[in-house]
Amino acid sequence: METITAALTQFLAETGAGNPRSTGSPAAVIDVFQEYLNGWAHEDLTPCERQRFEQEYEEGRRFCDIFDARRIQPHHLNAMLGHFAVRHGFGTKGFLRAVGPVMEKLAAWLVHKGVWAVKDHAWYRELVGAQPGQRLVSCDEFVRLLWRHVEAHPATAPDDLPEEDYLDEEFTIRSVAPGKLHLETLAGGEEIVLTLPKAVTAKARPGWSVNLELARLRGKWRILSVGNVYP
Repeated sequence: METITAALTQFLAETGAGNPRSTGSPAAVIDVFQEYLNGWAHEDLTPCERQRFEQEYEEGRRFCDIFDARRIQPHHLNAMLGHFAVRHGFGTKGFLRAVGPVMEKLAAWLVHKGVWAVKDHAWYRELVGAQPGQRLVSCDEFVRLLWRHVEAHPATAPDDLPEEDYLDEEFTIRSVAPGKLHLETLAGGEEIVLTLPKAVTAKARPGWSVNLELARLRGKWRILSVGNVYP
């Protein structure tokens, strides 16, 4: 069977690569997906496969040029539809809107080509749900509103701010109420409550992760800067 690189090239040739200069093209999405596979897919190799991978990697070959398309697993597509697209993608609306449809088309293509069995596609569907990629778009809408709010209402931490009144890390949205965002750190501990416009909190969803720099000023947590939001 052909390599992953060759299979993905064939996929684009048969289904359409789109405008090569557009970050929202299928080709752009597949480039980022290939980057994910080359960097992370080796983690679930068998001992024999890992030995082969390490040997050929030392010779300058990457994961997608070593293994055939059968190494593409449903959870790889699911990972692309989450943190990886946000952290390593192009960050444009066009790209984030394209990820879900392109992964859907790739999943169907893998079944059509006999690379995936029906059970593999069922596992993919269980992982990604009915609207894969939609959460990426929703996260993008939320973070853009949050950026605009912070830019319009900037906060600065004084140099003598106590250490316990400053946080710069990834938080999980614990719950959402109109005008209130309840956060918790990955390590647990104190719940952080942010007061925000209702138009902003209306776009947030419990369970999402968000990178924020916060300072407690006059007893209230304020946002100093906003990072990425992940579904």
